[in-house]
Amino acid sequence: MELEVGNIVFKKVMSKYNEEWYEWLSSPLPIPFLNNAKVEIELEFNDQDLKEFKHEIATTLNNALTLGEDDREALKEHLFAYYRDFVLDVGEDYLEDMPPQDHEDRMLEFIRLSSLSICRSSMTKEFFCEFKGGCDWETEHGLSITFKNGVTIAKVGGYGHVTNSDAYADLSKDEYVYYGNFINTYAKQQNK
Repeated sequence: MELEVGNIVFKKVMSKYNEEWYEWLSSPLPIPFLNNAKVEIELEFNDQDLKEFKHEIATTLNNALTLGEDDREALKEHLFAYYRDFVLDVGEDYLEDMPPQDHEDRMLEFIRLSSLSICRSSMTKEFFCEFKGGCDWETEHGLSITFKNGVTIAKVGGYGHVTNSDAYADLSKDEYVYYGNFINTYAKQQNK
């Protein structure tokens, strides 16, 4: 079964993780935000939601495909906060795959994003693109970066939740991009 969303064809395939589930995946495509690395895009929606929200999903997907180098650069502050929070929590002795950092400049060197999905917040019902992968400081919980509507940075942190409000069941947490034990960062207001 196939479905076209935002001029991209998605196929319904059996899940790699559970034989009773399926996934909607594109063929591997070059993703500008990932330095044109080719990855499959996943739509994290059931069939009914795909029909009902096709326009919103397509808009978020198309916006995600316009993210690029400037958007990666804007992540450094939030990545550094995630790194510093981890070090404050467990100490630099746990940094096996990277040298200690005292500034945000090199943070992009220590991340490996390898997937892109389009999804929806269970709390706000808004649409997001989510990039996932690994980071050298937090190998257990990895790295998730989300953009609301595929445009505005919403969350940087470990795997598990699309937004901070989803993670904490508290809408006020969405004022933060990174929300940690010791350090928080805020989204910068965009000029409209």
